[in-house]
Amino acid sequence: MPVQRIHQASFVRGELDPKIVSRVDVIAYEQGLKKARNVLTLNQGGIERRPGTVFRATAPGNGRIEPFVFSDDQEYIILFTNTVITIYSSNGTLLQTITSTGIATAELMELTITQQGDTMIICHKNFVPRILQRTGATTFTLAVFQFDVSVNGEKTYQPYFKFANDSITLDINQTAKGQTGVTLTTSANYWTSAYVNTRVRYHGAEIFITGYTSATVVTGTLLDDVEIELDANPFRTRQGSGVVEVTMAQHGFSTGASITISGAQDIFDIDGAGLAASNINGARTITVVDDDRFNITAGSSDTATESVDGGGAGVKIVGHPPTRKWDEQLYSEPNGFPRTCCFHEQRLYFGGSATAPDYLTSSKVGLFFNFDVGTAKDDESLQMQIASDQINEIRHLVSGRVLEIFTSGAEFFLRPQTGKNITPTDSMIIRQTSFGVQQAGMPRPFDGGTLYVQKNGKNIRDYVFASTTELFDSNNTSLESSHLIVNPTDTATATSLPDRTEQLYFLVCGDGTMCIYNSQKEQKIFGWTQWNTDGNYKSIACLSSTIFSLVERTINSSTAYYLEQFATTQFDIPTDMSFTKTISASYQPHGTVKNKGAVSSGASQFIIDGATASPNQGDTFQFAATGTTHTVTSVTATGTSNEYVISVSPVTASITDNTTLVFLTSRVFTGITQIGKTVHATSGSTEAGDFFYYGSGVVTSAGTVTLPSPAAACDIGMDYDITVETLPQDVRLGDGVLTGKPRKIGKAILELSTTYNVTINSNQVLIGSNPNDDTTGLQSLTGKKEVHTLGYEVDPTLTVSQTAPLPMRVLGITSEVYY
Repeated sequence: MPVQRIHQASFVRGELDPKIVSRVDVIAYEQGLKKARNVLTLNQGGIERRPGTVFRATAPGNGRIEPFVFSDDQEYIILFTNTVITIYSSNGTLLQTITSTGIATAELMELTITQQGDTMIICHKNFVPRILQRTGATTFTLAVFQFDVSVNGEKTYQPYFKFANDSITLDINQTAKGQTGVTLTTSANYWTSAYVNTRVRYHGAEIFITGYTSATVVTGTLLDDVEIELDANPFRTRQGSGVVEVTMAQHGFSTGASITISGAQDIFDIDGAGLAASNINGARTITVVDDDRFNITAGSSDTATESVDGGGAGVKIVGHPPTRKWDEQLYSEPNGFPRTCCFHEQRLYFGGSATAPDYLTSSKVGLFFNFDVGTAKDDESLQMQIASDQINEIRHLVSGRVLEIFTSGAEFFLRPQTGKNITPTDSMIIRQTSFGVQQAGMPRPFDGGTLYVQKNGKNIRDYVFASTTELFDSNNTSLESSHLIVNPTDTATATSLPDRTEQLYFLVCGDGTMCIYNSQKEQKIFGWTQWNTDGNYKSIACLSSTIFSLVERTINSSTAYYLEQFATTQFDIPTDMSFTKTISASYQPHGTVKNKGAVSSGASQFIIDGATASPNQGDTFQFAATGTTHTVTSVTATGTSNEYVISVSPVTASITDNTTLVFLTSRVFTGITQIGKTVHATSGSTEAGDFFYYGSGVVTSAGTVTLPSPAAACDIGMDYDITVETLPQDVRLGDGVLTGKPRKIGKAILELSTTYNVTINSNQVLIGSNPNDDTTGLQSLTGKKEVHTLGYEVDPTLTVSQTAPLPMRVLGITSEVYY
């Protein structure tokens, strides 16, 4: 019978889409798997059991978690739930709860967040941005974002935009600063009650709206004098006439209107004769010439000596014509609020609101709350519109090599002039690719690019700068594993994990699973795996060296949410939602146990009471925490509550009545949350250290579990299923392949590393004698292990799994295929 060996030395491509099963011609087939569940691909090529999680806190509800990193030793997890923000330390300790945040459940996964130093900005299209401010090592405050205001209160340094149709004019009935009850009248229906408490600008003067009257009338307070500055030399004189023609584009005045002119200079000939400034400035009545010109008559019957243009620069008029030159604050209740925000090169950027979806604004350099455009100096606010061939709603901004702009229909970047920083006059928004991004799941910088979720919710693309073309590409990283991507809702990255060379991108999916992407582009390493748990992953967040998840679990018939921290490695914690239990003077799971009656010297059996949980065979204790350590050999209940007859070895010394038994090891543990679930107990910390397994048990309604073996300290948590299945082993012959023909894998040779438990096609692989020595723990295997399998199949595969939550690492698989 012909036989051929197939060696798979690398699994770095992770789990491949079932539709690739016939592509035996591609490299991915040689480095990929049919299934890769709850495992982690290693940069060196192998694959291992994923780390477990440690219970940190019970969350107040479903929500989203985000990191807050002030420094390497001051990091926090921010949990957003319905109208509540809960703040935890980096070890999961509850620090603070902030209520009445105004952030609803439906908005949580669409939030965009940026942080610099002690300030986090939180954005969503439905509400005013929030500022989460760190005020101390354990204290935070939440406030509504407010733009800077000038010292005199006349100006709010925020973005303004002309939303009204250009045919709609605005008129007011007052021009002096401080006037209240000023009426603002539009030429067509425009106002709604939502405009109350917003600002508009009339010829640059801000008016705070205080009341709504009708669709054409609102009232407000004038915050500045209305002074309309004209272009330089706006006056045209006529020789021998006192009539002066004034140029003012689209002035809006009607004949007979009164204005007050200031700042005009003398219009004299070379002999010093002509119109004096005093006879131009002051109150004047106008006669309209056309939309851009009107006439006034100089005072004191003064006349011009020649026909010239003059008046100088800085001429201003006071009046209130119906005008098209008015605008309103960009971000407001009627116009919507920014969808996204980003700190980049000492500026704070906002982008994408309901009524200006493709508009980008920034603060002044170093002044994050000042968005004043000023005179467009290099350090002043930048405000621009994408204005492409379609409305590209700005959904995310990312600070990278440049400011990356992700929209509903395309990907852009903000390009400064070569060799210069971003400035209002020299920067351009440049289109790159045309895929679009979804709102949920923020783009994350990763491995030299930025990973983002395409708006179809199926493709994860890598927005990466190509130095050869000096342009960006959007490569599809999930093409070979697209079946794993199911309605993504949250993302995170971990790029500097302790004791690991891998850098990981996490993608929480709507079906409760989580996809993990391991990538090292320079080494051509990239692949996806899927993690799942007894419940649903809801959110993910990474600090500098730790990973947290928000998990939904159903325990004791109730749904609850838990903040859990992933262990560093599988050797530290190999179970989920794990609790660390250590027998000590302060934790005695049996309660306060005492001997009932004096115990004579040499006794091997006596009565105890006060045992809220029954001792078990194998438990050890000392009387009064000193002297000989005794092992319980049998336990019998007396029928009286909390009272038992126990047998011990070795025999006792003479013990007085009511001496406390202090347990050193125990098979029973209390205070376990996972009621009704099967939990497992392990202990270990590093790959080089000893590893112990104490067995499993079902948690009672009282939160107690009884294990097969006693432990002094252990981690108790739930198992998760490991599945590693190879692609069909297809033999290549000189005249083709064996695709579709029956064949079998007669033998598999596993290259294992520090593995304690593994099965092949449901057959347990014996690893040494597998003892659980009290001092050295379990035996592991590093090296090759042969496993024989039976049966012919059209598509033979090997499935690697486990029967207990113990460390497992497979470096390679060699299959002997018979055909």
